[in-house]
Amino acid sequence: MKSPVLIIAALLHSSLAVLHAADAPPSAKKAIAPTYQADWRWVHGAVFVPTSAVNEAQQWDEYDPVINDRELHYASLYGINCVRVYLHYFIYLKNKEALLRNIEDFLARADKYGIKTEFVFFDDCWNEPSKDILKPGYKYPNPVFGVHNSRWLLSPGQDALNHYEDHRDRLKAYVQDVVKAHLNDSRIAFWETYNEPKEKTPGILNLLKDSQQWIHETGSKIPVTATGYSYCGDPYSDFLTWHNYDSNYKIKANGNPVYALNTECMCRKEQDVPGVIEHYMGKTGFIVWEFGIGRDNCRFYWGDKTETPAADEYDRPFHGLVYADGHPWSTNDIKAWLGAEAYARLPVFQVSYFRDTAFNSLAKQSITPAIDFDLKDEIGYGSPDTSIHLAKDYYSIRWTGEIESPESGSAILFLKSHDAVKVTVNGHLVIKKAKGAGDSTGAVALRAGKRARITVEYVHETGPASIHLEWTPPNGIRQILFPVSHL
Repeated sequence: MKSPVLIIAALLHSSLAVLHAADAPPSAKKAIAPTYQADWRWVHGAVFVPTSAVNEAQQWDEYDPVINDRELHYASLYGINCVRVYLHYFIYLKNKEALLRNIEDFLARADKYGIKTEFVFFDDCWNEPSKDILKPGYKYPNPVFGVHNSRWLLSPGQDALNHYEDHRDRLKAYVQDVVKAHLNDSRIAFWETYNEPKEKTPGILNLLKDSQQWIHETGSKIPVTATGYSYCGDPYSDFLTWHNYDSNYKIKANGNPVYALNTECMCRKEQDVPGVIEHYMGKTGFIVWEFGIGRDNCRFYWGDKTETPAADEYDRPFHGLVYADGHPWSTNDIKAWLGAEAYARLPVFQVSYFRDTAFNSLAKQSITPAIDFDLKDEIGYGSPDTSIHLAKDYYSIRWTGEIESPESGSAILFLKSHDAVKVTVNGHLVIKKAKGAGDSTGAVALRAGKRARITVEYVHETGPASIHLEWTPPNGIRQILFPVSHL
């Protein structure tokens, strides 16, 4: 449900003045008085890129509802209530209908978990997109090991800015088609026209000015912003947004910080999650980069470029909270975010990672909400946790937790994995599966309201790693097996 503050602010917005299309682009240094005021302190968010995607184009071009749903669920459990999601102009050009369908699907899934969404239309960072993306069947390249954000793409790209008049009508259609499909959609917190626009980028001010106006023309009451302060988005924003990755955690609001929003923070060379919580929570809204630790390579540092890649993985990932299997890099991050009491109530498994296939050499202990993941046979992403230098091959994992059925009777467990797995419940063997593809099932008798202890042991040797554990509780439907509180 939308907060009263946001409802009131949205009503006020309809009567406030906006920039006119005929106005010349103001200087990026010109101070502005925001036309929209809302208390953004409720935002405890994260940039959301599925761990399986190398960039924001692949995120939508190869949209995977299962992975998006899984990772949005994990985000909600760990306290994320807003996600910052990048779109890409090329994906609109490639298949507008599919993009609009997938945006709606994503919003429905995020809303199911109580998460608001903000969409970023354009980005002034990283690599020029290849026109090959527009071809059917385009294959996205793998991440470049050791290189931060190795495949991230500019949107719309410098070529479109250099030939702006040739692209202007299509750029307008891109923005307005997305906005018109969600004019006053309560699932959307705000629109963001441009991430980190730099005044020195040739042609950027025209698109900055126009894109804000295009959204206003639709009649959408949802506010519009673009990154400001050290970037040039302030004059084209209904409210102010800023980024801070410095160790001082400075709040850069021009006036009351509750009306401004920090849409990027948290890099582990200068900041950490407990520090973000200490300095920002309750004072201003914040969005960390990012939720997932995956194939976009943001676990490497900004200085890790193609010319100077990192030689190895870091013990402290530069960005990111949670790995693809749902376990956080540090449980202390989640404790700080949720608070001790909420953390203690989390419905999660205890999970242990071993450097061998015999459960002898313990590498890490953590928590995870489910036993449900797929990893590619790929350096980096193939490891469940790169920060402990766990190889992508020849390791084992043990999960322990409690499950509970609302009704007495026989529950059926369903296991899908290419690797060897053993499942016991209350000490009784339910499933023992040898290495190889295929599903396995097992039955277990449960009593209503009485918790049962479950242990799952998984041995991975080579190739892609995957395991999915589902169940049908007595008189229930088949679903992912989620545990009850881990304490």
